Amino acid sequence: MENVLVVDANARLGGRRLATLDVIGVGPRLVAALLKHYGFSASLQPYENVVGNRSLVKRFDVLAVSFMVSDTVAVKRLIDFWRKAKDGRGLVVLGGPGALSRKALETLDFDLALLGEAEPTLYEIFARHGLGSFSEAIEYLRSRCSPIRGTAIKMGGRVVEGGLAPWTPSNMLFRVAPEVEDIRNYPFYWACRVYVEVVRGCSNFRRPRGLKEVGICSGCGLCEAGRLSDRIGCPAGIPPGCGYCSVPLVHGYPRSRDVHSVAEEVRALLNMGVTRVVLSAPDFLDYGRELGLGEPLTDPCSPPANVEAIEALLVELASIEQISDGRASLMVENVKACLVDESVARLLGRYLRGTAIYIGLESCSDRLLEAVGRPSRCRDVLNAVELLSRNGLRPYVYIMYRMPLERPEDLSETARVVPRLESIGVERVVLYRFRPLPRTAFEKAAEPPDPQHLEHAEELKKTVKSFNERAKTRLVGRILDVVIASEYPRSRGYLVSYPLAHGPVVLVRASKRFVGCIARVRITRVVSDRVVLGTLLHTRYRVWSGAA
Repeated sequence: MENVLVVDANARLGGRRLATLDVIGVGPRLVAALLKHYGFSASLQPYENVVGNRSLVKRFDVLAVSFMVSDTVAVKRLIDFWRKAKDGRGLVVLGGPGALSRKALETLDFDLALLGEAEPTLYEIFARHGLGSFSEAIEYLRSRCSPIRGTAIKMGGRVVEGGLAPWTPSNMLFRVAPEVEDIRNYPFYWACRVYVEVVRGCSNFRRPRGLKEVGICSGCGLCEAGRLSDRIGCPAGIPPGCGYCSVPLVHGYPRSRDVHSVAEEVRALLNMGVTRVVLSAPDFLDYGRELGLGEPLTDPCSPPANVEAIEALLVELASIEQISDGRASLMVENVKACLVDESVARLLGRYLRGTAIYIGLESCSDRLLEAVGRPSRCRDVLNAVELLSRNGLRPYVYIMYRMPLERPEDLSETARVVPRLESIGVERVVLYRFRPLPRTAFEKAAEPPDPQHLEHAEELKKTVKSFNERAKTRLVGRILDVVIASEYPRSRGYLVSYPLAHGPVVLVRASKRFVGCIARVRITRVVSDRVVLGTLLHTRYRVWSGAA
Protein backbone atom coordinates (compact mmCIF):
# COMPACT_ATOMS: atom_id res chain seq x y z
CA MET A 1 0.00 0.00 0.00
CA GLU A 2 1.02 3.61 -0.47
CA ASN A 3 2.62 5.71 2.24
CA VAL A 4 0.39 8.73 2.91
CA LEU A 5 1.57 11.96 4.51
CA VAL A 6 -1.49 13.57 6.13
CA VAL A 7 -0.87 17.29 6.69
CA ASP A 8 -2.86 19.50 9.02
CA ALA A 9 -2.78 22.86 7.21
CA ASN A 10 -5.77 24.34 9.02
CA ALA A 11 -5.45 28.01 10.05
CA ARG A 12 -2.08 28.40 8.24
CA LEU A 13 -3.38 31.25 6.05
CA GLY A 14 -0.41 32.38 3.94
CA GLY A 15 1.97 29.83 5.46
CA ARG A 16 2.06 30.65 9.16
CA ARG A 17 -0.36 30.25 12.01
CA LEU A 18 -1.15 33.64 13.51
CA ALA A 19 -3.66 32.51 16.15
CA THR A 20 -4.94 29.36 17.87
CA LEU A 21 -1.42 27.93 17.97
CA ASP A 22 -2.58 25.65 20.78
CA VAL A 23 -5.30 23.79 18.83
CA ILE A 24 -5.19 20.21 17.51
CA GLY A 25 -8.42 19.46 15.67
CA VAL A 26 -10.35 16.28 14.99
CA GLY A 27 -10.49 16.15 11.17
CA PRO A 28 -6.86 15.39 10.25
CA ARG A 29 -6.57 12.87 13.09
CA LEU A 30 -9.66 11.06 11.86
CA VAL A 31 -8.46 10.95 8.25
CA ALA A 32 -5.11 9.48 9.34
CA ALA A 33 -6.92 6.77 11.34
CA LEU A 34 -9.30 5.96 8.47
CA LEU A 35 -6.40 5.54 6.06
CA LYS A 36 -4.69 3.14 8.48
CA HIS A 37 -8.00 1.29 8.76
CA TYR A 38 -7.92 0.73 4.98
CA GLY A 39 -4.37 -0.60 5.13
CA PHE A 40 -2.34 2.51 4.26
CA SER A 41 0.80 3.51 6.08
CA ALA A 42 -0.16 7.02 7.19
CA SER A 43 1.59 9.66 9.25
CA LEU A 44 -0.04 12.87 10.50
CA GLN A 45 2.14 15.98 10.58
CA PRO A 46 1.41 19.67 11.18
CA TYR A 47 2.09 21.99 8.25
CA GLU A 48 5.28 23.48 9.74
CA ASN A 49 6.98 20.08 9.95
CA VAL A 50 6.54 19.43 6.23
CA VAL A 51 7.24 22.60 4.24
CA GLY A 52 10.95 22.62 3.43
CA ASN A 53 11.53 19.13 4.86
CA ARG A 54 12.68 17.14 1.81
CA SER A 55 13.87 14.13 3.80
CA LEU A 56 10.40 13.72 5.30
CA VAL A 57 8.53 14.22 2.03
CA LYS A 58 10.63 11.69 0.12
CA ARG A 59 9.35 8.86 2.34
CA PHE A 60 5.77 9.23 1.10
CA ASP A 61 3.79 8.53 -2.07
CA VAL A 62 0.69 10.62 -1.36
CA LEU A 63 0.23 14.06 0.18
CA ALA A 64 -3.19 14.38 1.85
CA VAL A 65 -3.94 17.93 3.01
CA SER A 66 -6.70 19.10 5.36
CA PHE A 67 -7.33 22.85 5.10
CA MET A 68 -9.81 25.72 5.27
CA VAL A 69 -10.66 28.16 2.49
CA SER A 70 -8.51 30.85 4.12
CA ASP A 71 -5.48 28.51 3.91
CA THR A 72 -5.38 28.24 0.10
CA VAL A 73 -2.15 30.28 -0.22
CA ALA A 74 -0.38 28.08 2.35
CA VAL A 75 -1.61 24.90 0.66
CA LYS A 76 -0.43 26.09 -2.75
CA ARG A 77 3.02 26.65 -1.28
CA LEU A 78 2.95 23.16 0.25
CA ILE A 79 1.88 21.48 -3.00
CA ASP A 80 4.50 23.36 -5.00
CA PHE A 81 7.16 22.15 -2.56
CA TRP A 82 5.81 18.58 -2.73
CA ARG A 83 5.77 18.49 -6.53
CA LYS A 84 9.33 19.80 -6.72
CA ALA A 85 10.68 17.49 -4.02
CA LYS A 86 8.98 14.46 -5.62
CA ASP A 87 10.00 15.37 -9.18
CA GLY A 88 6.31 15.42 -10.12
CA ARG A 89 5.71 11.80 -9.09
CA GLY A 90 3.71 12.15 -5.87
CA LEU A 91 -0.08 12.39 -5.70
CA VAL A 92 -2.03 15.16 -3.97
CA VAL A 93 -5.35 14.56 -2.18
CA LEU A 94 -7.28 17.45 -0.67
CA GLY A 95 -9.91 17.45 2.08
CA GLY A 96 -11.47 19.48 4.85
CA PRO A 97 -13.63 22.62 4.53
CA GLY A 98 -11.25 24.18 1.99
CA ALA A 99 -11.90 21.40 -0.51
CA LEU A 100 -15.56 22.48 -0.66
CA SER A 101 -14.49 25.70 -2.40
CA ARG A 102 -14.64 25.50 -6.19
CA LYS A 103 -12.30 28.49 -6.40
CA ALA A 104 -9.71 26.76 -4.16
CA LEU A 105 -9.87 23.60 -6.26
CA GLU A 106 -9.41 25.58 -9.46
CA THR A 107 -6.38 27.32 -7.92
CA LEU A 108 -4.61 24.25 -6.53
CA ASP A 109 -2.71 21.51 -8.38
CA PHE A 110 -4.38 18.36 -6.99
CA ASP A 111 -5.27 14.86 -8.17
CA LEU A 112 -8.24 13.96 -5.97
CA ALA A 113 -10.38 15.92 -3.51
CA LEU A 114 -12.75 14.54 -0.88
CA LEU A 115 -15.89 16.67 -0.62
CA GLY A 116 -17.57 16.43 2.75
CA GLU A 117 -17.42 13.55 5.19
CA ALA A 118 -14.52 11.17 4.59
CA GLU A 119 -15.99 7.92 5.93
CA PRO A 120 -18.55 7.17 3.17
CA THR A 121 -16.22 8.33 0.39
CA LEU A 122 -13.24 6.24 1.50
CA TYR A 123 -15.55 3.26 1.98
CA GLU A 124 -16.90 3.72 -1.55
CA ILE A 125 -13.40 3.87 -3.04
CA PHE A 126 -11.53 1.23 -1.07
CA ALA A 127 -14.25 -1.20 0.08
CA ARG A 128 -17.16 -1.08 -2.31
CA HIS A 129 -15.09 -0.55 -5.47
CA GLY A 130 -12.20 -2.58 -4.08
CA LEU A 131 -9.51 -0.18 -5.32
CA GLY A 132 -6.18 -0.84 -3.64
CA SER A 133 -4.50 2.57 -3.68
CA PHE A 134 -4.99 6.23 -4.45
CA SER A 135 -3.15 5.69 -7.73
CA GLU A 136 -5.72 3.09 -8.76
CA ALA A 137 -8.60 5.25 -7.55
CA ILE A 138 -7.50 8.31 -9.52
CA GLU A 139 -6.83 6.26 -12.65
CA TYR A 140 -10.26 4.65 -12.32
CA LEU A 141 -12.07 7.97 -11.87
CA ARG A 142 -10.28 9.55 -14.81
CA SER A 143 -10.94 6.56 -17.04
CA ARG A 144 -14.69 6.83 -16.48
CA CYS A 145 -14.41 10.63 -16.98
CA SER A 146 -16.51 11.35 -13.91
CA PRO A 147 -15.95 11.26 -10.17
CA ILE A 148 -18.06 9.32 -7.71
CA ARG A 149 -20.16 11.13 -5.13
CA GLY A 150 -17.99 12.86 -2.53
CA THR A 151 -14.99 13.35 -4.83
CA ALA A 152 -13.58 15.81 -7.33
CA ILE A 153 -10.78 15.26 -9.84
CA LYS A 154 -8.85 17.43 -12.25
CA MET A 155 -8.96 16.54 -15.91
CA GLY A 156 -7.07 18.69 -18.36
CA GLY A 157 -6.88 21.47 -15.79
CA ARG A 158 -10.67 21.40 -15.33
CA VAL A 159 -12.31 20.49 -12.01
CA VAL A 160 -14.94 17.76 -12.31
CA GLU A 161 -16.88 16.93 -9.16
CA GLY A 162 -19.47 14.38 -8.10
CA GLY A 163 -21.16 16.47 -5.41
CA LEU A 164 -21.01 16.28 -1.64
CA ALA A 165 -20.51 12.98 0.13
CA PRO A 166 -23.61 11.51 1.78
CA TRP A 167 -23.84 11.90 5.53
CA THR A 168 -22.07 9.07 7.28
CA PRO A 169 -24.63 6.40 8.25
CA SER A 170 -24.82 5.50 11.92
CA ASN A 171 -23.44 1.99 11.38
CA MET A 172 -20.24 3.54 9.98
CA LEU A 173 -19.91 6.64 12.14
CA PHE A 174 -17.41 6.56 15.04
CA ARG A 175 -16.33 2.98 14.26
CA VAL A 176 -12.78 4.24 13.69
CA ALA A 177 -11.39 6.44 16.46
CA PRO A 178 -9.16 9.39 15.47
CA GLU A 179 -5.38 8.94 15.45
CA VAL A 180 -3.78 9.48 18.85
CA GLU A 181 -0.09 8.59 18.65
CA ASP A 182 0.74 11.12 15.92
CA ILE A 183 -0.20 14.13 18.01
CA ARG A 184 3.37 13.82 19.32
CA ASN A 185 4.38 15.36 15.98
CA TYR A 186 2.74 18.67 16.98
CA PRO A 187 4.87 21.20 18.86
CA PHE A 188 4.04 21.36 22.59
CA TYR A 189 1.15 18.94 22.11
CA TRP A 190 0.95 18.48 25.89
CA ALA A 191 -0.20 22.10 26.26
CA CYS A 192 -2.61 22.12 23.29
CA ARG A 193 -6.37 22.01 23.31
CA VAL A 194 -7.00 18.61 21.72
CA TYR A 195 -10.51 18.27 20.28
CA VAL A 196 -12.41 15.02 20.75
CA GLU A 197 -15.56 14.62 18.69
CA VAL A 198 -18.71 13.73 20.65
CA VAL A 199 -21.42 14.86 18.21
CA ARG A 200 -21.40 14.93 14.41
CA GLY A 201 -23.85 17.34 12.73
CA CYS A 202 -26.13 20.17 13.85
CA SER A 203 -29.82 20.27 14.77
CA ASN A 204 -30.53 23.71 13.29
CA PHE A 205 -32.39 22.99 10.06
CA ARG A 206 -34.05 26.38 9.92
CA ARG A 207 -33.33 28.48 6.82
CA PRO A 208 -32.34 32.08 6.22
CA ARG A 209 -34.82 34.08 4.21
CA GLY A 210 -35.07 37.20 2.12
CA LEU A 211 -32.01 37.05 -0.18
CA LYS A 212 -32.34 36.35 -3.89
CA GLU A 213 -28.94 34.63 -3.81
CA VAL A 214 -30.19 31.87 -1.46
CA GLY A 215 -33.60 31.30 -2.96
CA ILE A 216 -36.81 33.05 -1.96
CA CYS A 217 -38.47 31.55 1.10
CA SER A 218 -42.06 30.56 0.26
CA GLY A 219 -43.17 30.83 3.87
CA CYS A 220 -44.22 27.18 3.98
CA GLY A 221 -43.04 26.89 7.58
CA LEU A 222 -41.71 23.36 7.13
CA CYS A 223 -38.26 24.10 8.55
CA GLU A 224 -39.72 25.42 11.82
CA ALA A 225 -42.98 23.56 12.34
CA GLY A 226 -43.01 20.55 10.02
CA ARG A 227 -42.28 16.95 10.98
CA LEU A 228 -38.61 16.52 11.86
CA SER A 229 -37.86 14.40 8.80
CA ASP A 230 -39.63 16.90 6.51
CA ARG A 231 -37.28 19.71 7.55
CA ILE A 232 -34.26 18.16 5.82
CA GLY A 233 -35.34 19.37 2.39
CA CYS A 234 -36.50 22.84 1.36
CA PRO A 235 -39.00 23.47 -1.47
CA ALA A 236 -37.05 26.63 -2.39
CA GLY A 237 -33.69 24.82 -2.33
CA ILE A 238 -32.27 26.92 0.54
CA PRO A 239 -29.45 25.14 2.41
CA PRO A 240 -30.27 24.34 6.05
CA GLY A 241 -28.88 26.15 9.06
CA CYS A 242 -27.57 29.64 9.68
CA GLY A 243 -26.88 31.37 6.38
CA TYR A 244 -23.13 31.59 6.97
CA CYS A 245 -22.62 27.97 8.16
CA SER A 246 -22.33 24.76 6.12
CA VAL A 247 -22.43 22.21 8.96
CA PRO A 248 -26.05 20.94 8.53
CA LEU A 249 -25.63 20.61 4.75
CA VAL A 250 -22.20 18.93 4.88
CA HIS A 251 -22.52 16.90 8.08
CA GLY A 252 -26.26 16.48 8.55
CA TYR A 253 -28.32 16.26 11.71
CA PRO A 254 -26.72 15.30 15.08
CA ARG A 255 -25.51 11.79 15.79
CA SER A 256 -23.95 11.23 19.20
CA ARG A 257 -20.90 9.14 19.98
CA ASP A 258 -20.96 6.32 22.51
CA VAL A 259 -19.69 7.23 26.01
CA HIS A 260 -17.23 4.32 26.06
CA SER A 261 -15.70 5.35 22.71
CA VAL A 262 -15.23 8.96 23.85
CA ALA A 263 -13.70 7.86 27.16
CA GLU A 264 -11.26 5.49 25.47
CA GLU A 265 -9.94 8.25 23.23
CA VAL A 266 -9.69 10.74 26.10
CA ARG A 267 -7.80 8.22 28.26
CA ALA A 268 -5.37 7.50 25.43
CA LEU A 269 -4.68 11.20 24.95
CA LEU A 270 -4.21 11.87 28.66
CA ASN A 271 -1.86 8.91 28.99
CA MET A 272 0.33 10.56 26.36
CA GLY A 273 0.55 13.75 28.41
CA VAL A 274 -2.29 15.81 26.90
CA THR A 275 -3.63 18.21 29.52
CA ARG A 276 -6.49 20.10 27.82
CA VAL A 277 -9.33 18.15 26.20
CA VAL A 278 -12.22 19.88 24.40
CA LEU A 279 -15.37 17.87 23.75
CA SER A 280 -16.06 18.88 20.16
CA ALA A 281 -19.52 19.41 18.68
CA PRO A 282 -21.31 22.11 16.71
CA ASP A 283 -23.43 22.22 19.88
CA PHE A 284 -22.42 20.12 22.88
CA LEU A 285 -26.00 20.25 24.19
CA ASP A 286 -27.15 18.25 21.16
CA TYR A 287 -25.42 15.26 22.77
CA GLY A 288 -27.99 12.47 23.16
CA ARG A 289 -30.95 14.65 22.12
CA GLU A 290 -31.71 12.39 19.17
CA LEU A 291 -32.05 9.27 21.32
CA GLY A 292 -35.55 7.82 21.24
CA LEU A 293 -36.94 10.31 18.74
CA GLY A 294 -37.43 7.88 15.89
CA GLU A 295 -36.74 10.73 13.46
CA PRO A 296 -33.71 12.86 12.57
CA LEU A 297 -33.07 15.65 15.08
CA THR A 298 -33.70 18.76 12.96
CA ASP A 299 -35.17 21.11 15.58
CA PRO A 300 -32.51 23.19 17.38
CA CYS A 301 -34.52 23.91 20.53
CA SER A 302 -36.97 21.05 21.06
CA PRO A 303 -36.76 18.56 22.70
CA PRO A 304 -34.67 20.05 25.51
CA ALA A 305 -31.12 18.94 26.26
CA ASN A 306 -30.79 15.29 27.30
CA VAL A 307 -29.44 15.94 30.78
CA GLU A 308 -29.19 12.23 31.60
CA ALA A 309 -27.05 11.44 28.54
CA ILE A 310 -24.80 14.47 29.11
CA GLU A 311 -24.32 13.59 32.77
CA ALA A 312 -23.46 9.97 31.93
CA LEU A 313 -20.74 11.24 29.58
CA LEU A 314 -19.34 13.81 32.01
CA VAL A 315 -19.39 11.40 34.97
CA GLU A 316 -17.36 8.88 32.99
CA LEU A 317 -14.81 11.46 31.86
CA ALA A 318 -14.53 13.21 35.22
CA SER A 319 -13.60 9.89 36.83
CA ILE A 320 -10.46 9.54 34.68
CA GLU A 321 -7.47 9.92 36.99
CA GLN A 322 -5.72 12.85 35.30
CA ILE A 323 -8.95 14.88 35.25
CA SER A 324 -10.06 14.00 38.76
CA ASP A 325 -6.69 14.93 40.29
CA GLY A 326 -6.26 18.20 38.36
CA ARG A 327 -3.47 17.20 35.97
CA ALA A 328 -5.79 17.78 33.00
CA SER A 329 -8.87 19.83 32.25
CA LEU A 330 -12.07 18.97 30.43
CA MET A 331 -13.87 21.65 28.41
CA VAL A 332 -16.76 21.99 26.00
CA GLU A 333 -16.93 24.70 23.37
CA ASN A 334 -20.19 25.69 21.70
CA VAL A 335 -23.69 25.58 23.19
CA LYS A 336 -26.96 26.91 21.80
CA ALA A 337 -28.59 29.40 24.13
CA CYS A 338 -32.10 28.05 23.61
CA LEU A 339 -31.05 24.73 25.19
CA VAL A 340 -29.54 26.27 28.34
CA ASP A 341 -31.86 26.12 31.35
CA GLU A 342 -31.28 25.87 35.09
CA SER A 343 -30.79 22.09 35.07
CA VAL A 344 -28.28 22.29 32.19
CA ALA A 345 -26.33 25.12 33.82
CA ARG A 346 -26.16 23.27 37.15
CA LEU A 347 -24.95 20.12 35.43
CA LEU A 348 -22.24 21.89 33.44
CA GLY A 349 -21.20 23.82 36.54
CA ARG A 350 -20.84 20.61 38.51
CA TYR A 351 -18.35 19.06 36.08
CA LEU A 352 -16.87 21.99 34.15
CA ARG A 353 -16.67 24.75 36.76
CA GLY A 354 -14.07 27.40 35.97
CA THR A 355 -13.80 26.55 32.27
CA ALA A 356 -14.66 28.78 29.31
CA ILE A 357 -17.80 28.08 27.29
CA TYR A 358 -18.79 29.70 23.97
CA ILE A 359 -22.25 30.94 22.99
CA GLY A 360 -23.16 32.39 19.60
CA LEU A 361 -24.96 35.72 19.98
CA GLU A 362 -23.99 37.10 16.54
CA SER A 363 -26.36 40.09 16.89
CA CYS A 364 -28.83 41.60 19.33
CA SER A 365 -31.25 42.37 16.52
CA ASP A 366 -33.92 39.66 16.67
CA ARG A 367 -35.08 40.69 13.20
CA LEU A 368 -31.63 39.92 11.81
CA LEU A 369 -31.23 36.70 13.80
CA GLU A 370 -34.48 35.36 12.38
CA ALA A 371 -33.57 36.48 8.86
CA VAL A 372 -30.22 34.63 8.87
CA GLY A 373 -31.69 31.43 10.35
CA ARG A 374 -30.43 31.66 13.95
CA PRO A 375 -32.39 29.51 16.43
CA SER A 376 -31.89 31.74 19.51
CA ARG A 377 -32.85 35.33 20.19
CA CYS A 378 -30.86 37.95 22.08
CA ARG A 379 -32.84 37.40 25.30
CA ASP A 380 -32.06 33.65 25.10
CA VAL A 381 -28.34 34.38 25.04
CA LEU A 382 -28.53 36.85 27.92
CA ASN A 383 -30.47 34.33 29.99
CA ALA A 384 -28.02 31.52 29.14
CA VAL A 385 -25.02 33.67 30.05
CA GLU A 386 -26.54 34.55 33.43
CA LEU A 387 -27.29 30.90 34.23
CA LEU A 388 -23.88 29.61 33.17
CA SER A 389 -21.98 32.37 34.94
CA ARG A 390 -23.99 31.87 38.12
CA ASN A 391 -23.02 28.18 38.04
CA GLY A 392 -19.31 28.84 37.80
CA LEU A 393 -18.62 28.78 34.06
CA ARG A 394 -16.87 31.54 32.12
CA PRO A 395 -19.03 32.51 29.12
CA TYR A 396 -17.40 33.75 25.91
CA VAL A 397 -19.80 35.29 23.37
CA TYR A 398 -19.46 35.41 19.56
CA ILE A 399 -20.64 38.49 17.67
CA MET A 400 -20.57 38.78 13.87
CA TYR A 401 -20.73 41.98 11.83
CA ARG A 402 -21.13 42.96 8.15
CA MET A 403 -23.62 40.10 7.63
CA PRO A 404 -25.96 40.00 4.66
CA LEU A 405 -29.39 41.45 5.54
CA GLU A 406 -27.77 43.52 8.29
CA ARG A 407 -28.83 47.16 8.78
CA PRO A 408 -26.87 49.93 10.53
CA GLU A 409 -29.39 49.95 13.37
CA ASP A 410 -28.71 46.24 13.98
CA LEU A 411 -25.07 47.06 14.73
CA SER A 412 -26.08 49.89 17.06
CA GLU A 413 -28.52 47.60 18.86
CA THR A 414 -25.76 45.04 19.41
CA ALA A 415 -23.28 47.67 20.64
CA ARG A 416 -25.81 48.86 23.22
CA VAL A 417 -26.04 45.36 24.72
CA VAL A 418 -22.27 44.88 25.19
CA PRO A 419 -22.21 46.64 28.62
CA ARG A 420 -25.02 44.29 29.70
CA LEU A 421 -22.88 41.30 28.70
CA GLU A 422 -20.17 42.60 31.01
CA SER A 423 -22.56 42.96 33.94
CA ILE A 424 -23.91 39.39 33.68
CA GLY A 425 -20.55 37.64 33.56
CA VAL A 426 -19.30 37.40 29.98
CA GLU A 427 -15.51 37.07 30.14
CA ARG A 428 -14.71 37.76 26.49
CA VAL A 429 -16.49 38.88 23.34
CA VAL A 430 -15.15 37.30 20.14
CA LEU A 431 -15.96 39.70 17.29
CA TYR A 432 -15.52 38.45 13.78
CA ARG A 433 -16.39 39.72 10.33
CA PHE A 434 -18.69 37.82 8.01
CA ARG A 435 -16.91 35.89 5.30
CA PRO A 436 -18.90 33.99 2.64
CA LEU A 437 -18.06 30.28 2.88
CA PRO A 438 -18.63 27.63 0.20
CA ARG A 439 -21.81 25.52 0.27
CA THR A 440 -23.59 27.98 2.58
CA ALA A 441 -26.75 29.91 1.84
CA PHE A 442 -24.70 33.12 1.91
CA GLU A 443 -21.90 31.84 -0.34
CA LYS A 444 -22.68 34.44 -3.02
CA ALA A 445 -24.08 37.12 -0.74
CA ALA A 446 -22.32 40.45 -0.50
CA GLU A 447 -21.56 42.44 2.64
CA PRO A 448 -23.53 45.66 3.19
CA PRO A 449 -21.53 48.30 1.24
CA ASP A 450 -22.73 51.71 2.39
CA PRO A 451 -20.47 54.13 4.34
CA GLN A 452 -23.04 54.49 7.14
CA HIS A 453 -22.78 50.77 7.70
CA LEU A 454 -18.99 50.97 7.99
CA GLU A 455 -19.29 53.73 10.61
CA HIS A 456 -21.61 51.62 12.77
CA ALA A 457 -19.33 48.60 12.34
CA GLU A 458 -16.34 50.62 13.52
CA GLU A 459 -18.29 51.79 16.55
CA LEU A 460 -19.15 48.18 17.44
CA LYS A 461 -15.49 47.19 17.07
CA LYS A 462 -14.43 49.96 19.45
CA THR A 463 -17.07 48.95 21.98
CA VAL A 464 -15.98 45.31 21.93
CA LYS A 465 -12.29 46.21 22.12
CA SER A 466 -12.93 48.36 25.18
CA PHE A 467 -14.94 45.54 26.77
CA ASN A 468 -12.15 42.99 26.24
CA GLU A 469 -9.50 45.36 27.58
CA ARG A 470 -11.50 45.86 30.78
CA ALA A 471 -12.06 42.12 31.08
CA LYS A 472 -8.32 41.45 30.83
CA THR A 473 -7.49 43.93 33.58
CA ARG A 474 -9.75 41.96 35.93
CA LEU A 475 -7.32 39.06 35.57
CA VAL A 476 -4.53 41.02 37.28
CA GLY A 477 -3.87 39.52 40.71
CA ARG A 478 -5.65 36.25 39.94
CA ILE A 479 -3.88 32.91 40.43
CA LEU A 480 -4.18 30.44 37.55
CA ASP A 481 -2.97 26.95 36.77
CA VAL A 482 -1.15 26.98 33.42
CA VAL A 483 0.61 24.49 31.18
CA ILE A 484 4.06 25.71 30.14
CA ALA A 485 4.43 25.08 26.43
CA SER A 486 7.68 26.53 25.09
CA GLU A 487 10.23 29.29 25.17
CA TYR A 488 8.93 32.65 23.97
CA PRO A 489 10.70 33.41 20.67
CA ARG A 490 10.31 37.20 20.91
CA SER A 491 11.88 37.76 24.30
CA ARG A 492 14.70 35.73 25.83
CA GLY A 493 14.03 34.34 29.28
CA TYR A 494 10.24 34.16 28.95
CA LEU A 495 8.11 31.04 28.57
CA VAL A 496 4.75 30.66 26.81
CA SER A 497 2.01 29.03 28.86
CA TYR A 498 -1.71 28.38 28.46
CA PRO A 499 -4.34 28.38 31.23
CA LEU A 500 -5.43 24.84 32.00
CA ALA A 501 -9.08 25.93 31.84
CA HIS A 502 -8.53 28.17 28.75
CA GLY A 503 -7.84 31.88 28.56
CA PRO A 504 -5.19 34.28 27.24
CA VAL A 505 -1.57 33.32 26.64
CA VAL A 506 0.41 33.81 29.86
CA LEU A 507 4.09 34.77 29.60
CA VAL A 508 6.24 33.89 32.61
CA ARG A 509 9.88 34.74 33.22
CA ALA A 510 11.48 31.42 34.16
CA SER A 511 14.07 28.81 33.20
CA LYS A 512 13.31 26.62 30.20
CA ARG A 513 13.57 23.59 32.50
CA PHE A 514 9.96 24.36 33.46
CA VAL A 515 8.71 23.64 29.93
CA GLY A 516 6.35 20.68 30.18
CA CYS A 517 5.09 21.52 33.67
CA ILE A 518 1.71 22.48 35.03
CA ALA A 519 2.44 25.50 37.20
CA ARG A 520 0.60 28.00 39.35
CA VAL A 521 1.09 31.64 38.38
CA ARG A 522 -0.16 35.04 39.53
CA ILE A 523 -1.21 37.41 36.74
CA THR A 524 0.68 40.72 37.05
CA ARG A 525 0.05 42.73 33.88
CA VAL A 526 -1.96 42.86 30.66
CA VAL A 527 0.22 42.98 27.54
CA SER A 528 -2.46 42.83 24.81
CA ASP A 529 -5.91 41.48 24.00
CA ARG A 530 -4.41 37.96 23.83
CA VAL A 531 -1.41 38.05 26.17
CA VAL A 532 -0.85 38.66 29.89
CA LEU A 533 2.24 38.46 32.11
CA GLY A 534 2.44 36.18 35.14
CA THR A 535 4.79 35.38 38.00
CA LEU A 536 5.63 31.72 38.57
CA LEU A 537 4.62 30.69 42.09
CA HIS A 538 5.37 26.96 42.00
CA THR A 539 5.07 23.90 39.77
CA ARG A 540 2.47 21.22 40.39
CA TYR A 541 3.10 18.42 37.89
CA ARG A 542 5.42 17.52 35.07
CA VAL A 543 3.44 16.29 32.08
CA TRP A 544 6.15 16.19 29.39
CA SER A 545 9.29 14.24 30.25
CA GLY A 546 11.25 15.62 27.30
CA ALA A 547 11.64 19.06 28.90
CA ALA A 548 15.16 20.38 29.41
